[in-house]
Amino acid sequence: MKCLAFLIFLCSPLLISCKISATNLAANITEQTIETKVQVLPTPKSKEIFDIHSKIGIAEIQSDEPSCLRTKNGDLAENTTVSIIYSLDEPPQKVLTATIKKKLEKSCARRDSEIGDNNPGENFFYSLRLNEVKSEEIGYDAGIAVIQSEKPIQVVNNLASVDLNNDGKAEFFRRCMGFEGIHYTIWTGQPLKGKRIWHSCFYLDYDTEANCKKKDWEETKN
Repeated sequence: MKCLAFLIFLCSPLLISCKISATNLAANITEQTIETKVQVLPTPKSKEIFDIHSKIGIAEIQSDEPSCLRTKNGDLAENTTVSIIYSLDEPPQKVLTATIKKKLEKSCARRDSEIGDNNPGENFFYSLRLNEVKSEEIGYDAGIAVIQSEKPIQVVNNLASVDLNNDGKAEFFRRCMGFEGIHYTIWTGQPLKGKRIWHSCFYLDYDTEANCKKKDWEETKN
């Protein structure tokens, strides 16, 4: 019995050491397994932000001369499709298509009409080729241009609309007169009732009879 007790006494440190090693080994395996699982977790993709300024512009259209597009998008290629909503304040609103003819080195806009635009970024100018427009249909007008619209623009109850950012909600277009210019706006929902998401001013160098509402031009919070 004394020998057995002495033998157990001698082996105890070894047994304790083996137990500690086994515990550490199990802990390491668990940590490696967790680390491996963490490493293979897929990284969530960031949601693409919709930049309305790259999709919208002001188009001055005329049948007998090259039409003009002013936009914040400076990367448009020849033959890019542009849809133009015009006759905005004389229902029914109308839509025509055009293609970009070429990018211009200087402004093609009417006089200094672009100086009323307070949207961020530089203005770029393009000449436009109107599609299927007869000379008697348009003398001169200016409308809102939608660049490469992914969906067709519909005209229902005299109003043009399209879902610009694919969120399931239709955007509408409006134009009104300020004291020295024309205010162009885009709304999610009916104009003046929905949320205004874009605004630009077309400056005129003479006084006009204003009919805009405060919602047409006041600052909005996102």
